[in-house]
Amino acid sequence: MKRDKALMTDILTTLSTFGTSYGDIEKIQTNLATQNTPPELIQHHLRLLHDRGLVAVDIHQFWRLTDQGYDVVENGGNLADSPSDTTRKARGFDN
Repeated sequence: MKRDKALMTDILTTLSTFGTSYGDIEKIQTNLATQNTPPELIQHHLRLLHDRGLVAVDIHQFWRLTDQGYDVVENGGNLADSPSDTTRKARGFDN
């Protein structure tokens, strides 16, 4: 599956509109600007964003933006501004 940076930016922007609430795949899917995006494609790109430290997930599969994720959204969605692989720690689930 190819990485779609436009979809990744759309997901970040969508999550930023949720405020303090988390979003599951269905909520994210219904709020994306890109219509008819399959849930498995959204899940794959959420995992890529998680790898970059831009989103976090809890044990119930609810997603939220991290502080770094908000920075990317505030900078126009430029994914090049996200942390590099060498500066990140391993990420797990939110408590």
